[in-house]
Amino acid sequence: MIIHFHFHFKTTGVTRSVETIVEPLNVLEETKVFGYGISKYKISFFKLLRLLYSDKKTIVHTHRNNEMLLALFLRLLGASFLLLRTRHAESTPSGLTNFLMSKADQCISLSETMAQNLNLKSTVIGHGVDPDWLTYDIKKRATNPRKISVVGRIRKAKGQRDVMEAIAPLLSQNPNWEIQFIGTIDRPAYADEIRAIAAAAQVENQIQFVSLTNQIEYYYQESTAVVVASYSEGFSLVCIEAMACGSTTVATEQVGIHSEVITHGVDGFLYPKGSITALRTILEEVIQTPEKIDPKTARQTIVDHWSITTAAQKLFETYNQFRNHK
Repeated sequence: MIIHFHFHFKTTGVTRSVETIVEPLNVLEETKVFGYGISKYKISFFKLLRLLYSDKKTIVHTHRNNEMLLALFLRLLGASFLLLRTRHAESTPSGLTNFLMSKADQCISLSETMAQNLNLKSTVIGHGVDPDWLTYDIKKRATNPRKISVVGRIRKAKGQRDVMEAIAPLLSQNPNWEIQFIGTIDRPAYADEIRAIAAAAQVENQIQFVSLTNQIEYYYQESTAVVVASYSEGFSLVCIEAMACGSTTVATEQVGIHSEVITHGVDGFLYPKGSITALRTILEEVIQTPEKIDPKTARQTIVDHWSITTAAQKLFETYNQFRNHK
């Protein structure tokens, strides 16, 4: 059996990645989630203990330090299982994180950049998305006014202010376009800065803030473009989700997996993080020629290389490699 630990109440990118991978893994082998913050495929603590103190080669896959601590404590008490840890952040890990990861049987990184920032050997296995759930809908995309979306928690590291600065004069010249910021507001003052830029350009009626939604696919489908302006990303699910829905995806280069996924000018656009001038040039091109990036081409990139089925198969093969060597 495969057990993913998840100890976090808020819905984060890690939460979404665990939720997404469990279902296709369950097709390959029975897979459960222990902890809180995810309601599907749950296993109780009693059943977990019974499993871990048996002679079965159980996989325990952790994603955070608190999950690693419990796993190591159970091992100290005699539990037997194969322990994996995925690193979800692009930054160099703290001393504690590095120490805990060194205790795992295998570490997994989500991108080559992330792997390079680790002091440990790791296997690179990225996330994937379900193309059957995230589909292209030409009728929603062609709505008037046209929409550009920025998806992610509203905070400085996600770069929403850069997007507003870049697009404000373009919105003023194109009243049939709107921008929407979709995500939980971490710092109200930061959201106010974005509103102030819109007010100065007199385009307040062309922006909106949307709280975190369980129907994110609807917003991707209606968006002509999705901008991922992040300064740092562990992976960037938004990038591949938006592309799966055929949205023209504009993302910061060399951040997360953006440069691994997008071929500039072919299935999306890349620009240097923090460059408002470069971003404005791309957005102007998107507004002038909304279909310059063929939605079907963007979607096919994800179908061919970044599906959840592919990601689950790679993960399952890694599990079995370690089972066979133990």
